[in-house]
Amino acid sequence: MNKKVSVLLALFALFVASVACSLVTGGPAEMSLENLRMAFDEDGNSPTTEYSSSDIFYVVGDLQNAPAGTVVEARWLAVQIEGYDSGELIYEQSINDFTDESFTGTIYFKLSNDAGWPVGEYKAEIYMDGALAQSVPFSVR
Repeated sequence: MNKKVSVLLALFALFVASVACSLVTGGPAEMSLENLRMAFDEDGNSPTTEYSSSDIFYVVGDLQNAPAGTVVEARWLAVQIEGYDSGELIYEQSINDFTDESFTGTIYFKLSNDAGWPVGEYKAEIYMDGALAQSVPFSVR
């Protein structure tokens, strides 16, 4: 009888270990934002950190494992620009139409100014569900 109990306990231990491993590795992947960059295009294929006053600003990143309902927000801020306070919000935009169970792909935000951008230092901050994920500096010369 002891031999049967030992075998059953060993099988039970293997089962518990197998379930525990599948829970650890098989759970939902963590959402992340990678390769955040400023660019001249929405694909991020022409990265830059310096613009002219007539350029359109693009901030591009690779979003991984964003569940449905995720809100990604870009905040465009003045860092050192004449006529603006440091940290002053210039504009904000959001993407909140993730409807797939999990979105992985390139996202971008675009900002233009028909009157032209003032010379100075700027930054774009990206928030995911209200938490700052990353920021990227850029300038207008």
